[in-house]
Amino acid sequence: MVELSEKKKGIEELLEKIPPERRWAITAKYLLGIAVLQGEKKTAPEMIKDEGIIAPVLGAEKWIEMNVKIYGEGILQSALWVKETFNLPVENAIEYCNLTVVNLTLCGGPELEFEYVEKTPERVVVRWTKCPYMERYKEWEVDPAFIPCGASHKIYAEERIKKINPKLNSKLTKAMPWGDPYCEDIIEFKEE
Repeated sequence: MVELSEKKKGIEELLEKIPPERRWAITAKYLLGIAVLQGEKKTAPEMIKDEGIIAPVLGAEKWIEMNVKIYGEGILQSALWVKETFNLPVENAIEYCNLTVVNLTLCGGPELEFEYVEKTPERVVVRWTKCPYMERYKEWEVDPAFIPCGASHKIYAEERIKKINPKLNSKLTKAMPWGDPYCEDIIEFKEE
């Protein structure tokens, strides 16, 4: 019989062969997949006939409403944790956007891609060009009626900023779930 410590050593050796970046990507993809599977109409190819787990019972409107509350609050709390843990300043639009990028990368994994359209301390326009959440929705052919992230992102963008730096304003102007080719946030100081 193989001792537990020998099994553990074999597992550790196997894991060491997988680069940390790859492990992170796999974990992020798996965890996002769990969230997506709860609401979609078509889960994975081998489960095409499944009607989803929660969303079909609630209906699309209620499902999205529930997700806005859950993810809006969850992402706010994770942003506050990231801000405190890494002692990130958020005094201007660039610093706030930096916090957002770090937080979304930690929440969603390494697939997140973005570009700056405008980047000054007074105003940042950022485009999220590849999103791990949308990648999972596309992979599993989620019914667009059940994709909650456009509404969640809007709340996240507009409400979270009030609790982190009330001098700033954030507005979601484009969103992939709404049919746009990217999501776009404008972060700027409020007019006095």
